[in-house]
Amino acid sequence: MTTISKTRWRFTWAAGILFLIDLLGVTLQQPWIKAFDQLIIGWVRHPLPHGLTQTIIWVTKSGNPKPVTWVTLLLVAVLVIARHYRGALFLAFNVLIWAGLGNTIIKNIVQRPRPTVNRLVAASSYSFPSGHAITAMLLWGSLIVLLGWSLRQHHNWRWFGTLVLGLWIVCIGLSRVYVGVHYPSDVVAGWSLGFFLLTVSQWFLTRYGDAL
Repeated sequence: MTTISKTRWRFTWAAGILFLIDLLGVTLQQPWIKAFDQLIIGWVRHPLPHGLTQTIIWVTKSGNPKPVTWVTLLLVAVLVIARHYRGALFLAFNVLIWAGLGNTIIKNIVQRPRPTVNRLVAASSYSFPSGHAITAMLLWGSLIVLLGWSLRQHHNWRWFGTLVLGLWIVCIGLSRVYVGVHYPSDVVAGWSLGFFLLTVSQWFLTRYGDAL
């Protein structure tokens, strides 16, 4: 894996600032947060054919704790077998510590209630930030980083993998709004905080070496 670029750091700091602005807006119940949420919900929550709705529900359930845990453990096992120990640590730490423990702590500090209208799936705990959004960013974002290193000589495949996984991160986040269990500002917070933490983990684990 190559050194983190200045452009990546700029996006990282921008993501961190965006999360803080979002956090302040939610905790202080600013009107612009409500206006933003209503605007995006109006774009996302349109009636769709039954088959497409069921597909979106499947997408959102793919980000539930149980499938995410199994996918993470499988990927960690593959990395350990391949002797990519820092890569395994990178992935496990991002998903289990940052996305798991860190997200839970923030949820319980902010204590934002979830939307209550027209839910298509069950959801418990608090709403901010979206656990599915931060987990998607940290799980599949970690895989993007690892693929970027392992496929560094195959630019077309690297960009293809980045595009597919990036779209999947977006789809999981938007699905949480569509099924009615998160506000858009929850999802933005999950994505932005996840991206910030992803870069921090990558920087920390590659300070004394170039590869995960």
